[in-house]
Amino acid sequence: MGGSESNLSKTVERKEYFTPEERQSALKTLHKLAKGNENVAINTLEKHIANYLSPEASSKLLGIVTKNRAPFSAKNPVQVVPCTSVVDGLGPLLKGSIEEHLYLTLTLAGGGQAGVDSDAIIRYLEMMMSSYLRLATSQKGYRSWHSGSGDNVQRICLAILHDLLYKGAGPKETWKQPTPKAKFTYEEIEKFILSHTIFTTIETEVLRRCFDLSPAADHTSLLPLPSLVPKNFSGILSGSQVLLLNNSLPPPLRSEWRLLFSSTTHGSSFSILLKQIVGKGPTLVVVEDQSGNKFGGFASVSWQVRPQFQGTAECFLFTLEPRAGIFLTTGYNTNYMYLNYLEKNTMPNGLGMGGREELFGLWVDYDFGKGKTSPSCTTFRSPPLSPNTELDIAGLEVWGLGPEEVDSDEEEGARSKRSALDKNPEARAMLDMMGKARVSEGLREEEKDE
Repeated sequence: MGGSESNLSKTVERKEYFTPEERQSALKTLHKLAKGNENVAINTLEKHIANYLSPEASSKLLGIVTKNRAPFSAKNPVQVVPCTSVVDGLGPLLKGSIEEHLYLTLTLAGGGQAGVDSDAIIRYLEMMMSSYLRLATSQKGYRSWHSGSGDNVQRICLAILHDLLYKGAGPKETWKQPTPKAKFTYEEIEKFILSHTIFTTIETEVLRRCFDLSPAADHTSLLPLPSLVPKNFSGILSGSQVLLLNNSLPPPLRSEWRLLFSSTTHGSSFSILLKQIVGKGPTLVVVEDQSGNKFGGFASVSWQVRPQFQGTAECFLFTLEPRAGIFLTTGYNTNYMYLNYLEKNTMPNGLGMGGREELFGLWVDYDFGKGKTSPSCTTFRSPPLSPNTELDIAGLEVWGLGPEEVDSDEEEGARSKRSALDKNPEARAMLDMMGKARVSEGLREEEKDE
């Protein structure tokens, strides 16, 4: 009886982590590598993984999923491993507990359960991000996001890892500091990845693609689908920069970016810029100056022409080159967004974000091609966005975020009932500036249901 109970206690049912469809897809890939056999050669598997990871990381992942069986060498016959065992080994790494995933991260990054040093974790994220961008930008619809240079990827990785590298300090405080050399404990890495899901999402997506666990991967969780983009469009942003900005936005705005304005497409005209962006929902304004510095801001609500500040505390400023960082609001004031274009007006004419009149954190003048940045900004926790306080703007883009907002007033049946002020943002702004109420506001007849 006791012997029978002992035998039963040793029987452990295999846990299935993947859906039947995922498991079948992964096995199909492995069987193809094995040329139709049930066992795949370890050296063949390692060459396949090396298409996605660095040679060092490929070897480490191979050791995990094959339970450290000896690899092929001139002294040893070809070693093989069952295809089913490889899938079983991947399950807990990709869909298991946080402890199992941390084991994967620390092993591939070249550390161990005692932790990993800063140089190793930076190199590891650079490798994973480069692989992810190569996969994502090869997909139909995402090719507008060019992969960019290795320097761009490194800058973005340092921005993502900021809270790990600089404990308790904001991006503004560490702006000119060198990258610290440190070793991070298991607990520190665990705390970081639990609060920065972008890290594990990049990592997991690359490994899922390696084994075709996501044969029809939807990259919009990290990269937005660009729309309204001209053929052969070459924009200001690289794929890694888009990834950082997109994952700093409110989640409902991450799925799609609509190109509303580009100086290379629409020309250098402030009036055309107004026409393209007013009333179009939340936007990203991206500027490239005469020295190649790239920066801008997130506008959380539709732009409106009026001589007052607008927006919400979700707005932020950002820089991408020469360093990357996201700068959130301070709560000191509500000077988030400003857009004005009125003749015979004492208020400044142009587009601004943060700061105050004549001293904006970011300013694009109505005399298109000119702009300014401020040495300090009370609205956002930001350093100077560019070393140049007086800007010659080399490029400007504005992206509408998320699906286009549908305004019921734009429907044909309602169009005739709109006030002339609705169609003329400059006139509305003039009344706002004069402090005069629009008498028709709230007095229009309600539309009757048919």
